Amino acid sequence: MKQSRLSFLIVGFLVLLAWPSAGRAFHTWKKERLANGLTVLVVEKPGAPVVSVTLLVTHGATNDPPEKRGLASLTGRLLTAGASQRSGEQMTERIAALGGEFVADVSFDSTTLDWTVLKEDLTPALALLADVVQHPVFPPAEVERERKAMMAEHPAKAEEAPTAFLLRHFFGAGSYGVPVSGEAASLTRIKRQDVVQFHRRTYRPEETILATAGAVTLEEVMTLAKKYFGDWSASEKTTESLPTLSVKKEPAVLVANRPLAQATVRLAFVGAPEASPDTPALVLLSYVLAGSAESRLEQKLREQKAWVYDVWSDAESFRQTALFSIGMSVPYEVLLPALEETIRELTRLQAEPVSAAELARAKQELATRFYFETEQVRDISRFAAKHEASTHGREPPDHALDALRSVTADAVQRVARIYLGPRQVVVTVLGDSQAVGKYAPSLAQGKLPSWPLQSEANEQHATEARSSWMTPEEPSGAQGGNPQ
Repeated sequence: MKQSRLSFLIVGFLVLLAWPSAGRAFHTWKKERLANGLTVLVVEKPGAPVVSVTLLVTHGATNDPPEKRGLASLTGRLLTAGASQRSGEQMTERIAALGGEFVADVSFDSTTLDWTVLKEDLTPALALLADVVQHPVFPPAEVERERKAMMAEHPAKAEEAPTAFLLRHFFGAGSYGVPVSGEAASLTRIKRQDVVQFHRRTYRPEETILATAGAVTLEEVMTLAKKYFGDWSASEKTTESLPTLSVKKEPAVLVANRPLAQATVRLAFVGAPEASPDTPALVLLSYVLAGSAESRLEQKLREQKAWVYDVWSDAESFRQTALFSIGMSVPYEVLLPALEETIRELTRLQAEPVSAAELARAKQELATRFYFETEQVRDISRFAAKHEASTHGREPPDHALDALRSVTADAVQRVARIYLGPRQVVVTVLGDSQAVGKYAPSLAQGKLPSWPLQSEANEQHATEARSSWMTPEEPSGAQGGNPQ
């Protein structure tokens, strides 16, 4: 997994921080709405050779009916299978003729269509996108073919069991507890009419964002948006709310037998939702832990101990919840010591604030890295759409920049105490089960070791933090178990 792979909202924070010209790039951020409620965002970037278009529908897998998980994903895959003005084959040919990369993606919280084209091709591209999102026909044969293809893909995803286990462990059978692509049993229950109804219910102009970035103006885009999206009207909206999120905060261990030379380990916690004021501090905490060669775990586990080749951290936020993860590939004989050193760093973060120099370095390194990772206009249009969706249009991009820059050492310490309780960690281990049993018998038995808290003060801090996120029914011990 890529080091410090962050959620797209978090990438959005860093887009703004990264660019020396960020103020200029987003000074031209402009927004209007069509009469039907469609939000139009334009980031003017004069001189860009292409224009990126991101169309985001603010509904995804969390809107799946409980008994038909995977419906949003199936619907997204079928959007280009044919529409009112073009067959699926004609649509494929038209996309190829216009060039650029056309990507449809369904996540837990949204559905996005991304397309980067030449400026002179923006008009036909928007015309095709409008047809795709407003008038898909969902041919019965294509519905069945895509449904079977999704079912066939599930056995091939066996290697992803640890991630699936984490989601299931924390969120049960709720919206975030099942993969975006659903499960084989639920996919068998989906019919074409379900797809049609899901599209009618969730693809609505007032819940859709059209974002562009490049050498275009708001006036140019608004003219095209009115022409191709202005007549889009949705059927009467039904009252709908997301299901109540239930989170299980219990320690656990999963050991999945894999013929690997080293163990692949992941420590996971429940983090803060994308719109939470705690998210910027968790981003920086993640980077302080394992975001660069100078980060704490890189220095401790790789440079000083020579135990790991790589260690990474990940603050992945969703609309209602999040996962905070730390991962590494480690020789079996030092598996337990590596975990213990990681826990020591977590308790150290809870016990004492990071230094001003460490915090400043983390911010600067984030800026440098994401300067190179967010240069393309596609990154800008995606950020524009994601930011608008996550903040419900209530915050300009400068708010994200200010929020990240204003994170203090005390804030990092506070979120470490709240979210990273060592006794609430869920550990997944991929590797040879016999080697794990030899060098880490407690993990092989589905039990967490007795973590080495550094001091009584750390223990007190951990206890205080746990009290904020444990319910009376949740155990305070450190024993977990393998899934049945």
